[in-house]
Parts: sequence; C-alpha cells; structure tokens
Amino acid sequence: MDIKEALKSIKILNGLDDEQYEMLVPHSKIVEKKNGEILFSVGEEASCVFFMLEGKISIQVKLSSRPETVGIVVLQNYGQMVGWSGLIGGSHYTATSYCQADTKILCVNGVGLMTALEHNPCTGFDVMREMATVISSRIRNLQSVVLKTI
Repeated sequence: MDIKEALKSIKILNGLDDEQYEMLVPHSKIVEKKNGEILFSVGEEASCVFFMLEGKISIQVKLSSRPETVGIVVLQNYGQMVGWSGLIGGSHYTATSYCQADTKILCVNGVGLMTALEHNPCTGFDVMREMATVISSRIRNLQSVVLKTI
C-alpha cells in the first residue's frame, strides 16, 4: 500500500479532497515497529499523529498514586488514531504507547495535517470534529482509570 492509498483508507480522513491528500503525502510515512517497542514516550516532543494499519498498541500513563503504569486503552482496529498531541504545535505526548504485537502505523506530521485541513476549512472542521470525538473518549477512559485508583 502506498502512502496516498493509506491516507485515503483512514476513515477519519475520508472527507479530504484529492488535493489535500496530495498535500499530506510528503508529510506522511508508514512506520513498522516490533512487539515490545515504544512508538512514543510521555514528555517526548509531539510532532506526528499516528493511524493504526495493523498490530496492537497499548497507551499507558504513570499516575503519581501508583508505582506502575496504567493502561488507558488498547488499539488494534484499522484506522484508529493515536498520538493526537501531535496536532498541537510545540506540544509533548502525554502518554507512552507500547506495541503489543508487530505493528504497522501511518505517521502523519501534525503541522502538515493542520495545513491540509486549513486548505479546505469545511472539510477540516469535519475531520477535527471526528478527532475531537476520539480525544474525548480517551479522556473519559483516563478519567475512569484514575477514579478506580482512588
């Protein structure tokens, strides 16, 4: 699968037009990680947003009330987004993502993605609304995990 095909296959990006996909191609790459590897770590500069192509990723956080890390969510479905902090310039990842299987993921530079979305604001709004839904769900998962540790 080439980069443009991979971008077009991601449901959350379906509203983009061909010109926006073309804009994203030079800002995107397919990354392969082995079971046990880290995709990104908490505190690391967030430059990319990732979309699952195959594999399994656990998103984990360290709570000050516990010595071990706590899993927020496990991603294993095609197209799921991880690393949404990469959309916000100058930001850092707020969790660590561990590959729990050999994993193939589409890495899209956050600045490049925002530029493509700004190119067509109506489409950009629709994509950002879908991303906000994902982010909201992850925050609810985190809240649930934290409340269980109290």
